[in-house]
Amino acid sequence: MIRKAVEEDLMEILEIEKELYDNPWRHENFLHELNNDVTKFFIYEEDIIKGYLIYWEIYNDSKMLNELEVVNIAVKKDCQSKGIGRRLLNYMIENSLKPFVCFLDVRIDNLPAIHLYKSLGFEVIGKRKNFYGLNKDAYTMRLNCEVEYDKV
Repeated sequence: MIRKAVEEDLMEILEIEKELYDNPWRHENFLHELNNDVTKFFIYEEDIIKGYLIYWEIYNDSKMLNELEVVNIAVKKDCQSKGIGRRLLNYMIENSLKPFVCFLDVRIDNLPAIHLYKSLGFEVIGKRKNFYGLNKDAYTMRLNCEVEYDKV
């Protein structure tokens, strides 16, 4: 089940973050996003939290489209490659005001994530040197979404 994150979820989220990242976000980072007006913060839960997605949704008046930026997405190690990240991203895509453009950064050596993003229509538009630390470059990826989905 996908639902909005609440402060009581942060302990489980922090455990996932520490399990996956060399420089994990701290409690204050997540708390800030929970209280940020432009942030959308969702978790995927089946008895326990298995993954989460944090993105910014910013309306851009001049171009008449939404701009989204994925700022954090993670799935517990033992739950990866089971479609959870795809479900979270599809939830974002289906529930965001169209048209929109979405950006994200991903480590260039994170091939499973890159494959997932490309399968959803993201394309590589640039490279950021040392974005995740020394010799840890990132690709910047973009998804243009102009289609309005019918809600069933």
